Amino acid sequence: MNSRIKQKISLVRLVAIIVSLFVFIKPGLLFSQESRESTNLGKLTVIITGFSNETGNCRFALDNSKFIYESEDTVWIGKVLPIVNKQVIVVIDSLQYGEYAVRVFHDENKNEIVDTNIFGIPTEDYGYSNNVSSWFGPPSWDRAKFIFDKPEMTIEIEVGSFI
Repeated sequence: MNSRIKQKISLVRLVAIIVSLFVFIKPGLLFSQESRESTNLGKLTVIITGFSNETGNCRFALDNSKFIYESEDTVWIGKVLPIVNKQVIVVIDSLQYGEYAVRVFHDENKNEIVDTNIFGIPTEDYGYSNNVSSWFGPPSWDRAKFIFDKPEMTIEIEVGSFI
């Protein structure tokens, strides 16, 4: 074999060794893309207290926009949860950093709606993030929203009748 052929074979072997090192030692460099957004995820814990009893369940809504928050029949993340020891703890992992608002109510009779009296005032306990309330209708998005921007965050909501 002449020296040119030997050089080409050596070069091919060198490239094969380098590629093998990347594939076997750092497969993530070739086969996955790490998103910048993956570092902007965290765990949100919501502790809901103030339940007068454990009858029925807690209906939980986490909203990620004013539009969804103000929609009567839409939620971004919704859960129906049992009440244990007169409280509910909700943990949401891998939540994208951003603005959110929480709405909850104690659905004592499990009919899936907030029961009201003849004047439209809720007769079942309810609550919002930031523990805000309002005399006429739900509090605004601006009052209920909070900024989620930490790897771990805990918020507390106390339900009540507010009448």
